[in-house]
Amino acid sequence: KIEERLQWSQLDAADHVMATRLQEEIIQPHAAEIIEDFYAWLMTIDEARKVLVDDELITQLRLSQHQYLLTLGVDFANSEYFETRLRVGQAHVWVGLSLGLYQCAYRYLGQLILEHIDFQQSDAPDLIKFVNKIIALDMSLAIETYHLAQVESLEESLGNAKKQQLRLRMQARTDSLTGLANHETIMAELTEALEQSPTQKLVVAMADIDFFKNVNDTHGHLVGDKVLTEVTMRMRSGLRGVDSIGRYGGEEFMLLIYGASLEVARQVAERVRKHVEVEPINLQGLVIPITLSLGLSKARPGETAEILLARADQALYAAKSAGRNQVQILEP
Repeated sequence: KIEERLQWSQLDAADHVMATRLQEEIIQPHAAEIIEDFYAWLMTIDEARKVLVDDELITQLRLSQHQYLLTLGVDFANSEYFETRLRVGQAHVWVGLSLGLYQCAYRYLGQLILEHIDFQQSDAPDLIKFVNKIIALDMSLAIETYHLAQVESLEESLGNAKKQQLRLRMQARTDSLTGLANHETIMAELTEALEQSPTQKLVVAMADIDFFKNVNDTHGHLVGDKVLTEVTMRMRSGLRGVDSIGRYGGEEFMLLIYGASLEVARQVAERVRKHVEVEPINLQGLVIPITLSLGLSKARPGETAEILLARADQALYAAKSAGRNQVQILEP
């Protein structure tokens, strides 16, 4: 890559002699003056003044530019030379200069260097030619890094935007408290399941936390929220991997039990119920017994989600009426 870039810039071994002359006759005697003229020009530009508002930053940039000038063209075929020029581009991305201003600044710096060449010397054209070539090399390296840094920044911004979009989409689909599918999402899943595979085995279970209102009334809604979160985790642990669960509303949940007969669905629902009642919920010494009632109904071919849910609700009501903490099935 180094050899390729040197070929593009038409730099060869003979130019090392010109590099030495450039340093001895132009850069070292006039570096401070070049930098002073450069910043006098730069500060006439509105965009530059908006970026270079910190005196400490300007001082650091002046020192860096001084070091840059003292190494301009020195051992230009060395990998370390290339690395330092690549870092120059990265530094100016950090400063915040636009690429257009950056290119103009490089051109103007080269112009300031050329102004200190004695045009009366017979080999002045050779020195001018070398300055143009070495500035072109340095500019190409710095701008390449500048461009790559900008691309990486853009990719990072796009990545962050996609993550944010995903978060927003998840928030729109998820119940913020329990992390379950919210009402709209679980209903959409049920409707889609009935429409796309009307003959598949599907059992809907409506589940309700028993006497949950008493928890809120006695201990407050913050405790109630913690109970809901714990019950959610217990219910999830009782389901199979293929099943779905969503928060239907308040303390009521909808379970979609796929590919199951009523007997298998009953077993799944019983496991969920037992996971909830297995032991009281302990909230830093506050012990709250919790149980769950569930009503099940199997989907019929061609029926709507509303009709299926109505039967599951009837089964849930039957479970509540029969004493709670149990599973009831309404046969199709």
